[in-house]
Amino acid sequence: MKISSKDREIIRNLAMKYRDVALMDIHRDTIEDWKKLNSLKPTRPMIMIDQIPWHEMNVNDELTLLCENEFLRSFEFGIRTTLYKWKYFPCDMVISPFFQIPKVYTETGIGISTRISQNDILHSEAMTHTYEDQIKDEEDLEKLHFSEIKYDAQATARRKAFMEDLIGDILPVKLSGISIWAAVWDRIVFWRGVTPVLYDLIDRPDFIHKMMEKIISIEMNSLDQYEEQNLLDYEQGTIHCSGAYTYELPASGFNENKIRARDCWVAGAAQIFSEVSPAMHDEFEIQYMKPYYERFGLVYYGCCEPLHNKIDIIRKINNVRLISISPWADVNIAAENMGRDYVMVRKSNPSYLAMNSFDARLVADETEETLKACISNGTPCEFVLKDITTVRNEPDRLAKWYEVVKATIENF
Repeated sequence: MKISSKDREIIRNLAMKYRDVALMDIHRDTIEDWKKLNSLKPTRPMIMIDQIPWHEMNVNDELTLLCENEFLRSFEFGIRTTLYKWKYFPCDMVISPFFQIPKVYTETGIGISTRISQNDILHSEAMTHTYEDQIKDEEDLEKLHFSEIKYDAQATARRKAFMEDLIGDILPVKLSGISIWAAVWDRIVFWRGVTPVLYDLIDRPDFIHKMMEKIISIEMNSLDQYEEQNLLDYEQGTIHCSGAYTYELPASGFNENKIRARDCWVAGAAQIFSEVSPAMHDEFEIQYMKPYYERFGLVYYGCCEPLHNKIDIIRKINNVRLISISPWADVNIAAENMGRDYVMVRKSNPSYLAMNSFDARLVADETEETLKACISNGTPCEFVLKDITTVRNEPDRLAKWYEVVKATIENF
């Protein structure tokens, strides 16, 4: 891959700025705090911000991409956004002392893909979607098949050699694998739409069972292939916007050349099941996903769906460590049901950053409520701000949120 001297200079200058931050001693202490939290040992609540509306953040041209080469532009974006977060709202992020380059692989797909209606409406940077139902009956289930996954070792080696030549003298270049987001039901609603799924759970439960049997067999087969081709990532700095450092992974018998699911974290959810009962959630999600999740070392369960009344069914998955408690969940019931057995990943309400003006009291009150609930029940916790659609073109709202949460924790 040929690049201009201008692109080379841009990337190398950014890489040196990244190195200066990555080699700071503070990261060792932060990693230790994440390990304590994720191993259910006493430590302070941790804080993270992710899923940021970057299109609203570039007020001083700090995020303006200057490279001409498309591959380098993606790398440039990653470094610029990392340095931006570290400068303005570092929270408890850890910047690793190496550069990660993803392994190259292909997947043939499972026979269907998302089909979106032409009547979708664009609102600012977000679009509403109407999904076409592609699994209407058992005949449609026959369309589904295993995906063939193929690791491209030669392309990966070329990419790594290219980056080592470019910046390898600044920091090491490492290959990164796949960190799995195993939210099967999120994908099912992309293939079918929300309404058909919710009706079928009631009207055609036998059909849903057959559908899940087919889909889980496909998921298991893909995971087999990831393991066989050494495509999984065990050096996970984060798992679904939370810190992933722990004393417990990788597992006993670890071999870097043959990474297994049990050496890694997995994250998953069934967000559409916010609309169904615990019993139905258990029948159509937990019972099918349990064998899949239990192939991994540790599980982070949940996302935006309220789970405070479903902790008992999540307990059926033996290796869950983190549970998402969203803004739509009752934090007091959640902490009481979780006790000391799990880390509460408290999702702070992103709507507080989308109001006409930033109200620090709302953020502090929400944080205090969570701290009271967790202290009363001995529940380890962290605060994660994510799914941030807008900050009303006021980037400093993220820094303000961080300072409020940090001060509330320290003063509580």
